[in-house]
Amino acid sequence: MARSTIQDVAKLAGVSEATVSRALRGLTNVAPATRERVEAAAAELRFTLSKSASSLASGKTHRILLLVSGGLNNWFNSSVLQGAIEILSPEGYDIVPSFVTNRAELSQLIETLPSNRDVDAIIVTSFTLDAAFRTALASLDMPLVGINNPDIEGLDASVRIDDLEGMRQAVQLLHSLGHERLAYIGNLIPPDLDYSTDLRGEGFHKTALELGYDEGNLYISPPDEANQFRPTPEIARRNVAALLAAPQRPTGVCVQTDEMAVHILNELRRQHIQVPEQMSLIGFDDNPFAEIQDMTTIHQDPVMLGREASRLVLDLLRGKPLDDPHITIPTTPVLRGTTGVPTDRN
Repeated sequence: MARSTIQDVAKLAGVSEATVSRALRGLTNVAPATRERVEAAAAELRFTLSKSASSLASGKTHRILLLVSGGLNNWFNSSVLQGAIEILSPEGYDIVPSFVTNRAELSQLIETLPSNRDVDAIIVTSFTLDAAFRTALASLDMPLVGINNPDIEGLDASVRIDDLEGMRQAVQLLHSLGHERLAYIGNLIPPDLDYSTDLRGEGFHKTALELGYDEGNLYISPPDEANQFRPTPEIARRNVAALLAAPQRPTGVCVQTDEMAVHILNELRRQHIQVPEQMSLIGFDDNPFAEIQDMTTIHQDPVMLGREASRLVLDLLRGKPLDDPHITIPTTPVLRGTTGVPTDRN
């Protein structure tokens, strides 16, 4: 059976081909009764307007660029993508993921956007856009929405968690359990981009000092190289060795991410350190591995972040005023089996 054409729909509906195009693209200059007739004819003939044809006619691509660091094998990135798909796909938008790991790759991507003009909006996750990048993107005159960006300057809208407050919750939990010596493991060296996770170390240190800990009872891991900003068992081994060699061994440990915390937990067990009896451990993110390992953590929901950012994108594309363009979603502690009262306070 031959595939139906726009001419077939126009003939069946008794309208022009231009009217079919306008009706199926959802434009407002079509009478409701005419739109219904066109949609019924298109449904009967199983005809859909191609996105390429619609894009040429409207100047819109119905594609949204999702700019992330790393790849989709990352729990956070894949969860954000899932949330974006849930909101944008039913509205006829495709999500185009693009991956950068350093400033050079980001610069190259931004340089190609003005000539391609193949997206209608951009979602940027987790890292800061500096002044030069913000200026370049602003010249494109398209919505720019952020997810978990340390700095929201230059963004039309954003949704984020409060990384400082999340780590504050972790430190307060260990303090309430009676831990007198604390450690923070993180500070992986990112490839010259500023990430929201960097704020967690700042939150740890600031909160610990506010609660009365002195520097002698705090251990903060030194910067460490990582493969594409991802922790490894070797990094965990070095950090655990430093913890165990400390003159005042910490009894409570906060870790920048669950992904790193799982490696730390495995290494502590390999060194026959009882968790939580000898050392309590708190991760951050509440990814699936935290639940599998029964690990205490700080919960965030990247699927929700992806949904909320996508709703903001749609509102901006439709010219809808935003009640609150910059949204903060609270984090919550999740108590599991890796935290407890310290058995050794000496």
